[in-house]
Amino acid sequence: MEFLISESQLRTILMEQDESRMTNHMKHLYSFTNNIVGRVFKKYSINAKMLLTWGTSVGGFLLPLDHFIKSGDFNLDDNQRILILTGIAFIIFFENKRGVGTILKKIKEEGLEDTFKSIFKKALDLKSAFVNFLSSANIKVGTLMDIISYSFLLPIITDIHSVVTRTSNLKEASMIIAERLVASGVVLLSAEMLSKIIKKIMVKFK
Repeated sequence: MEFLISESQLRTILMEQDESRMTNHMKHLYSFTNNIVGRVFKKYSINAKMLLTWGTSVGGFLLPLDHFIKSGDFNLDDNQRILILTGIAFIIFFENKRGVGTILKKIKEEGLEDTFKSIFKKALDLKSAFVNFLSSANIKVGTLMDIISYSFLLPIITDIHSVVTRTSNLKEASMIIAERLVASGVVLLSAEMLSKIIKKIMVKFK
């Protein structure tokens, strides 16, 4: 049985949910990227600090791939897993950068070329699916920067869908979510722009 909640109830639920899930999840995504940057430098002397510029979005894209690696039949230690994720991040987010060659060389030295290709294919599938999803929600994705800007939304799409099932006030809901995400301090989009994007996603779910 479906039911709608009042505006005040909506705000209360969203504030509680954002505090415990969405907002903290943004911080986790940034921390995940920060950990990758630190580990790959310590083990392989690769400077990947540029990933931190869009740390939350990089984390949003890499986290599903990290789960894919851990749940798959890949014989990788933690350092090799981090190395592969770093290579994927550089290619997906910063193509044609000098660091890509260095990372691919390390991957070859570790004998991980075939494994990298397999996981990279999954990354391309994820990228394509995400772009198609955004396009189907009437969100313009015309450049690589658009993908970089929105990738942090990947892990919270199910949370957004959950909110949609409980309210008809999409404008209010999208603004509250956007404000809480921006308040996390690790999302670079403005609350106004983010609110418009989230509302379009919500409309798609309706």
